[in-house]
Amino acid sequence: MTSCHNTSTAVIEDSKGVKRVALLGMPNTGKSTFFNRITGTSAHVGNWPGITVDLLQANVQLNGEPTEFVDLPGIYDIKGFSDDEKIVQTFLENFAVDLFIIVLNASQIDRQIRLVLQV
Repeated sequence: MTSCHNTSTAVIEDSKGVKRVALLGMPNTGKSTFFNRITGTSAHVGNWPGITVDLLQANVQLNGEPTEFVDLPGIYDIKGFSDDEKIVQTFLENFAVDLFIIVLNASQIDRQIRLVLQV
């Protein structure tokens, strides 16, 4: 797996032939840490909610195929009203996603499974 050097928070455009993977989960579950590992980037991470306040995007080659990873802000509810939830809603309404990776905190599975059921 090779990482490209174009990580951005810019507007994402649909690219033909590029698979899109979106990371979704509640705040402070490790989405950005996973994003950094898989893409080779260094998105800011911290042990408190609200670190990723915009979506992050990076392109990588997986098995020779171009793949776009999108790190979405942490949310509690797909239909919520916070700024972070609105960013996620807008993204989901406007862009096709080939695969969702839902990151959960296993110590809070009873509370966090609700988000999985909304996707």
